[in-house]
Amino acid sequence: MMMQRPGHPVIPQRYIIATLFIAAMLLLFAVVQAPRPVSEGGVTSAGAPAVMSLGGFESLAEFRLEDGWAPRFQGTRDPDQPEAWPYEGGFGTPWEPASPYLADQGLALNGPGGRSEIVLWRGLEWRHYRFDAPICSARLDPAKGNRLLVTLQMGSARFETRLLEVPEGRVIWSAQSGPWSRFSWDGKAALIGFFEPAEARAEPRFLLSALPCEVEPGEPTLASWDEADLPAPPKGLATKAEALSEDGQDLPGSRVEIPWHGGDGIWMPRADRLWHGGAQGWTAWGLEGGRWRRLAVGSGLLTAQPPQRMALVAPLPDEGMARKTSPLTRVEWTEVAADALPWPAWDAAWAWRENGAGRGAFDAWDQRWNESALPPERQRQALLDSYRPEWRSATGLRASVKGWLPKGPEIALREPYGAAWVWVGDRVLLVRLVEVERVRILRKLLR
Repeated sequence: MMMQRPGHPVIPQRYIIATLFIAAMLLLFAVVQAPRPVSEGGVTSAGAPAVMSLGGFESLAEFRLEDGWAPRFQGTRDPDQPEAWPYEGGFGTPWEPASPYLADQGLALNGPGGRSEIVLWRGLEWRHYRFDAPICSARLDPAKGNRLLVTLQMGSARFETRLLEVPEGRVIWSAQSGPWSRFSWDGKAALIGFFEPAEARAEPRFLLSALPCEVEPGEPTLASWDEADLPAPPKGLATKAEALSEDGQDLPGSRVEIPWHGGDGIWMPRADRLWHGGAQGWTAWGLEGGRWRRLAVGSGLLTAQPPQRMALVAPLPDEGMARKTSPLTRVEWTEVAADALPWPAWDAAWAWRENGAGRGAFDAWDQRWNESALPPERQRQALLDSYRPEWRSATGLRASVKGWLPKGPEIALREPYGAAWVWVGDRVLLVRLVEVERVRILRKLLR
């Protein structure tokens, strides 16, 4: 018989059980609702970072690296990108220099002995495309992701570019090239080229060629620079195939030779449009009947504001400078208001958009120009913090990790694809980004 002390009533056992049951239900409800803000019925504030609410990132795939292999190119650069591009790359857009991290699908890897390979995550398995030469450049086409453009270093000064069909691995075409290659922004053509041998005191000549991505190239052509209403070509420029070097004559595709100076840029927004600009002026090219022809030329400094428009800073007749913009596919200049904000210096990292009544620009590292509507980027640092312990473990296992990654794991955000690559040293992981508002906006803008 249970004794009861005076002044201390006994709580019936059924009440204790009921209280514990209600507390358990409330705890379960809080766990289920926690990632949602209060405005949506949850228990967290709307401003709290989503990664803090979720507590981690979902791993989609993992690739273990053999010692000596790394997602690094052979140290070459695009002709109009004077500064080394960060290893982790930017958004993964086609106007950027190539990155070893290919969208949300694969990696370009160089290894010892001049061997290399590209691994793509397809059908829940890794597919391997191996080469007996180092990789200088690699890209997946931005439209469907079913074309792989690879440039290989075949010798001390010889390079080869191949367009492969994936996942089959069939070579659609192969051509000698320079140490780079890129897709048109619409993914329907590839642009390759190299510097032609020049005589002493002659200006450098750059031979470009556009090749289709869906079929093998037809008969090669060469721009003749003979448009009736435009100036004659610069002296020494090849306008007939016989004037090209042997390598130039062997180059397939729709070719055009252009003068080249330091600081020049080339942009190919569509398979049939090509823009070239620099200190000597600018030229817009259109592909007509398989041959490049000039659409317009002019003075001023030409740059791009991808994926929206071309931009030009041109001298005024009296004094000062005027700014103009044109659509990507036709030459139709519109003046920019004199009191508009100065544009940032051209860099392939910038992506542009219409921002309310004006225009804004941003990049993958969250630099901004006149841009306030895009939410800030927070997931890069969260990934660094999450995977730093694994980097420390890899550093203890392999001495080479300190040389490759001295400060921590390498994070390549691919926000338009909702994914990120994380190289911790001995492994590279593909993880899913948290579906925050910034990721949704970038997916809409850049894909």
